[in-house]
This record gives sequence, structure tokens and C-alpha cells, in this order.
Amino acid sequence: MSSYHCIFIQPGHPVAKVVEDISSACGARLVPCSGSIDYCASVSHAAIDFEQSHEYEDDLGIPFQSYESVITIRDFDRDMERQGLTAARIFRNLVVLGTYSLVLVFDLQRVLDSASARQG
Repeated sequence: MSSYHCIFIQPGHPVAKVVEDISSACGARLVPCSGSIDYCASVSHAAIDFEQSHEYEDDLGIPFQSYESVITIRDFDRDMERQGLTAARIFRNLVVLGTYSLVLVFDLQRVLDSASARQG
């Protein structure tokens, strides 16, 4: 089983705006997908999947249920270092917007970073 980097996100915006912001953050246009993935994109050596909702329950002290949506980053060659760098870049690009509460996790077990939406 592969390990992935995920960004759990509390959007609070219409889905079109969230998809636009994620597209900008990853540098590729997210498009509607079939199945359980709502939107997806391909960036260099990685797939970016966006699910508007998820069924993860709080676990290992990570408050998954506090976040409505999830972005999953999957490196095509299973290069974990490159996958982590891609995920961190997307995370940082979303953080600078200041409009989303986010948590970046690895393998649904370890929090790598988090950020809260700015008030105002």
C-alpha cells in the first residue's frame, strides 16, 4: 500500500472558488473526475486529487473531522521526497491566501504542518 501526502482543508467558499484556488496553488487546472474523486489534475510527476468531502474520523490526535475536504498528492513514481516537496509547495501556496484552515499530513498518521484562516 502506498503512502500519500494529504492536505485537509476547511474551504468555507463555493466549490468553484476552492477549485480555482487549488488549481492556482498546484499550477495545473483541476477538472471534474469520475468516481470518488471530484476533481483532479496532473502536475509534473504527481496526481492531485480533490474530494469535496471525506469520511475520515479523528485519529492519532489529528482532527480530520474539522476539515470538510481533502487534497491528495500521489507521485507517479512513488518518490516520497518529491511527493512531499510537491505537497509542501501546494500547502504553502494555499496558506498565503489566508482564507483556508489547513493541515498537511503524511500517510494519515503524521502532521507535517497546519495553518488557520486569517480572520477579517
